[in-house]
Amino acid sequence: MKKFIGCIILVILACAAPEIKKLTPEEMAERRKEAEKYYSLGAEHLKQQNFDAALENFKTSLNYDSTYYEAWIGIGTVQRLKRDVVAAEEAFNKAKRLDPKRSKAYEALGDLYLVTDQYDKAIEEYKAGLKVDSTFIELYFGLADAFNRAGNINASDSVYQKAIKMFPEDLGLRRSYGRLLVKQGRFQEAEEQLKPCCLRFPDVLELREEYADVLVEVGKYGEALKEYDYILTQKPNNAYIIMKIGNVYMRQKKYAEARKQFLKAKDLLPNEALPHIYLGDLNTRLGNYSAAETELRTALKIDNKLIFGYVLLGDLFKRQGEENRNQKKLETALKYYKDALAQYQMVPAGDNYYKYANTEAERCRIVIAKIKEELWFQGKKVDEQ
Repeated sequence: MKKFIGCIILVILACAAPEIKKLTPEEMAERRKEAEKYYSLGAEHLKQQNFDAALENFKTSLNYDSTYYEAWIGIGTVQRLKRDVVAAEEAFNKAKRLDPKRSKAYEALGDLYLVTDQYDKAIEEYKAGLKVDSTFIELYFGLADAFNRAGNINASDSVYQKAIKMFPEDLGLRRSYGRLLVKQGRFQEAEEQLKPCCLRFPDVLELREEYADVLVEVGKYGEALKEYDYILTQKPNNAYIIMKIGNVYMRQKKYAEARKQFLKAKDLLPNEALPHIYLGDLNTRLGNYSAAETELRTALKIDNKLIFGYVLLGDLFKRQGEENRNQKKLETALKYYKDALAQYQMVPAGDNYYKYANTEAERCRIVIAKIKEELWFQGKKVDEQ
């Protein structure tokens, strides 16, 4: 009986735990070849933004070889594009565990955290990737961008400077760093970074425009006009470039030329606000206040979210307030300062023009208080409404 039971147990164990066949090197190589085939198909579908087909092929690739690093990266990339953050993170981490000495997974995770506003985690991944491979240039791009978005501009600046020393010929780095410098108002340094980019790629019109914009800010108007004029030879009816040319003339106080450019842009863009903004600014500088107000209010009627329009209206009313105050027309001056204050207060906190508008608003409040005091001493009634 005992012998019979023992035989049954052996049969059960044999059924429960079948022997796993170990693949030969030749079989493993054949399976990897199949995995690579399906990975290539997935990559092609990914280029065409056919995400479902790409995902299916990447998964099929893993059915042949579950250790295929690139397929896990592919799956994570598709899931990120499909906004499945959890699945993307899981796939990228799987790749990282498979081969922690390859930096692509660190970059992929950093990019994932960057687009989901998890800046600290992004910075951590980019740094970890650089410890693995300090020559992987994309990690520097990501790290600098993460620091920038996190508000640590100095750290972002430092990353760009280090990367440019390591890769002085990489113009993509210089262009990205130039854009950061422009945001900081460091236009001379931005010019140094963008100039070699333009020299290397003179036919990239967007790049030439960025460079020309910087030249305007450093006062190199002649050079800027050459860049803008070249762009117009390629795109003659580019109204935005025409307005920028007008702006250069306005800075040079060539007002007739500036007006000609702005009117040309207005004809090309009859339903857009920006030409009216430029014409409003020009008329303010010329002292044509009624025309300036008409242009600026037209601009805001077209686009009431164009914050710069409120700033320029504030400047227009403040200027008229100053002139009337100097002429001792205090009641009229008071009205204009109040109007200016109302316009500056339209600029929301966080906007690029908020600091300027807030400063000017405070100046208006101070002057309004002084004018009221002067009127009180003169025995004149001040309407507080």
